[in-house]
Amino acid sequence: MTRVKMKIIGVDCPTCVYSINQRLAKVSGFKKLEADPSTGEAVIEYDENEAVLSNIYEAIRKAGYDIEKEVVELRIYSNERGLESLLRKINKVPGVINSEGSSITNNVRILLNPLEISKEQLFSELKKLGLEFSEVSETSIKEKRERTLLIRRLSAFIVGTGTLTYSMLGSFFHTWSVNVYGLLILSLIVLSLSYDIIKRGFKTLISGAPGMDSLIALSSSLSFIFGIIFSFNSFTLSKVNINVDAASFFEASAGVLGFVGIGKYLEERLRVRAIKYLSQLESVLSMKARIVEDGRVLEVTAGEVRPNDIVEIKAGDKIPVDGIVIEGSGYVDESTFTGEPNPVYKSEKNRDQVLAGTILVSGYFKVRATRVGKDTSIYHIAESARETQLHKPEFQKIADRIVGLLTWVVIIIALFALSIWYFYTGNIALSVMFAASILAVTCPCPLGIAIPLVVSLGVLNSAKNGIVVRKGDAFERITSATVTIFDKTGTITRGEPEIVRYIRIGKEDFLEHACVLETRSEHVLAKAMIRFCENSKTKRELQISSYESFPGLGVIGEVSGNFIAIGNIELMRRLEVLVSEEAKNIIEGIGKDGGTPIMLAANGKSVGIMEVRDEIRSEVKEVVDFLKKKGLKIAIASGDLESNVRRTAEIIGADFYYSDLRPEDKGDIIKELQEKGEKVVFIGDGVNDAIALGSAFLGIA
Repeated sequence: MTRVKMKIIGVDCPTCVYSINQRLAKVSGFKKLEADPSTGEAVIEYDENEAVLSNIYEAIRKAGYDIEKEVVELRIYSNERGLESLLRKINKVPGVINSEGSSITNNVRILLNPLEISKEQLFSELKKLGLEFSEVSETSIKEKRERTLLIRRLSAFIVGTGTLTYSMLGSFFHTWSVNVYGLLILSLIVLSLSYDIIKRGFKTLISGAPGMDSLIALSSSLSFIFGIIFSFNSFTLSKVNINVDAASFFEASAGVLGFVGIGKYLEERLRVRAIKYLSQLESVLSMKARIVEDGRVLEVTAGEVRPNDIVEIKAGDKIPVDGIVIEGSGYVDESTFTGEPNPVYKSEKNRDQVLAGTILVSGYFKVRATRVGKDTSIYHIAESARETQLHKPEFQKIADRIVGLLTWVVIIIALFALSIWYFYTGNIALSVMFAASILAVTCPCPLGIAIPLVVSLGVLNSAKNGIVVRKGDAFERITSATVTIFDKTGTITRGEPEIVRYIRIGKEDFLEHACVLETRSEHVLAKAMIRFCENSKTKRELQISSYESFPGLGVIGEVSGNFIAIGNIELMRRLEVLVSEEAKNIIEGIGKDGGTPIMLAANGKSVGIMEVRDEIRSEVKEVVDFLKKKGLKIAIASGDLESNVRRTAEIIGADFYYSDLRPEDKGDIIKELQEKGEKVVFIGDGVNDAIALGSAFLGIA
């Protein structure tokens, strides 16, 4: 049994502790929580054989709180075990909450519990694992460095092709004099621009795990070296009547690196675009926030807000932190996370949780910050998606493995050629020339150039057809998919609730009264009502004597001497409105058909019902039919109510569906299906789908 001390952020009452305890109870292996509501200090007991500290941490986050922690980012220089093996070992270090790594950058991000382990103690433990590392600042790839890299790649290609052209002119025009020393300088420039490829190639060769860069480094470097030797030692060769053109060696060296450079350039451009796209998810960190301190309101950047600060939120504000509502109430647009267009009512009464990046549509409240900056949910979603964007196509990985074997084969053949020619001629220069030629001509440039080039051309052609490809392996993955999962709101539907029909009950028509009353409301359904009134050319000339809004229920007021109520069935029940059997039947029918009924009452009687729907896109059925013909199973995963999702599934012909989901739930469902052998394509929209898009075999937004 393991007991850990930690400080929970955002806890200020016994209700908070109860909420956290309820969430922790769902974690397998959790035993007990002891917490002080006044300070947030806690001791958590769990079975280390069934749970790890990261499970506890995620459960606390899901409850709407966070823990005091320290973030350490390291760059690993030597790791022979593989990334996954390394992360498992780091996670076993006492006091480590979780660790994440990138196989692309060799960076590892570690979350520490400062009450259990210090940074120095962590470094000591990592050294015991035999790791070489250095601490780095927690930043994404710098735009300036990326720009410089792209310029170097493009410059290497231009100079390399220029070297080839200059050298080949001597073959076509006999009067053209080729300056060998000019070629030497041009080749040296290409080598300098491609120093990172050469360095990485020799490093992997020395480590015994050569890849494509190893053979490129060998062939280009040795060709350049022997070109220099032959340029300054032509007398040795002339003694055996061998005419060696040193220019061809410089030409080969520059040409190899030049064409590889353009392949790398195209690949890096894809990566830079992916990183810029993901950075948009983190823009919440640069917004302004208003902190309430000793009765004063101070405006700061979101990055300056600290856990437990009180943040003021007004109507129209984008919420800059994750937190708990401690004063006031209002409607929050959470479509960033849920994809659903209808604002959700949040109040201090329920101590509701709000998330950074969502928008307060109407109302006013104060929030106690529980997670700020890079600990917010929106930042975690961006981080989850980031690693999936920097990915090599599987067929390029296969090419790299082939090149690894090819490297050794080529080296052996080159050494064999050198030995044979030296044995028969006794001339070391001639022998080296043939060995160098083998290294140059067998360099796998086509593998290095063709794959990123073909992927880039595919991306460009897709863009012409309105499809933006953000991962290079999309083309190979789409052919082997078995299941397609659609998000509902904003993907299958248009994402904008509309009143599709108004059903009058009784002889009198009170639609104009409803139209006038809804002009006072800021709710999204009120706006839909106003659009309906405008489209139906309903007049709005009546006078409002009184107006009152009931969050989560509807609105009431007096319009031209009539008491009008618009809202759900619960509002009508509280107002003791007489609902006829006709109205009940209509309401039941709308619900079964996947719509949302909104009732209109006048002077204590139901006089009309509005049917609200989020219309399904006209092209969806055609897309679903096409995918089914290709043998794919169709599903829907949505945060909407079960009745609405079920009805949508029936209309489009989905094989199965999931409802009432959070963003993390979609990702979990996809992982479960893929563990069963399915290859899932997820089609969604919005930041809320980033986790699902990243978890899927193929994500389409």
